Amino acid sequence: MRPTSAPFRTARRQRGVIMVIALITLSVLLIGAAIAMRSMNASLTSVGNFGFKRDMANRAELGIRAATTALTTGALASTGARQATNAALNYSAALLPSDASGIPTAMLDLTSASNINGKGAAGNEITVPAEGLRIVYMIDRFCSNEGAFSSANCLTTGALTLGGSDIEAIKQPPQPTYRITVRVTGPRDAYSFFQSTYTTQN
Repeated sequence: MRPTSAPFRTARRQRGVIMVIALITLSVLLIGAAIAMRSMNASLTSVGNFGFKRDMANRAELGIRAATTALTTGALASTGARQATNAALNYSAALLPSDASGIPTAMLDLTSASNINGKGAAGNEITVPAEGLRIVYMIDRFCSNEGAFSSANCLTTGALTLGGSDIEAIKQPPQPTYRITVRVTGPRDAYSFFQSTYTTQN
């Protein structure tokens, strides 16, 4: 009597089912690996962007320092110099038109030389060639018009009373306030704005 071949057919059929299951499992694993890699790349990109943004914020200090130096010991240190707009110093004695975020509209589009659309001078631009950074700053005074400072047409810090109970109170007159806006442009035309306010003696 010849042996039947049924057990061999059953074993062959089982091997075929196992192969299908293995292929399905492998496909699921490959899809999972691809999703994990994409998620990792997105995370690395986010971390890189965060670091880049942080570096731009640090570099903005160069523009803020240049502006405050001009107001304290530089060409804008005197009261008379701050009464008139001076584009050569990136300075406006009157508040510049701004967008809803408080950014001067003149600084929004700096595709050409950074003369701040006629409000500043390209020579005041600060560059960091090794990092591909371009830093432009603008100073404007919180006043409705140019001329001598007056609390009637300028935003002030308010009058402060200095002194204690044993000392005669000293009245400090209101002081003018200035807005410093810095635009930092980096690689791939990425850019960020940073602002600070500054007060000087009138």
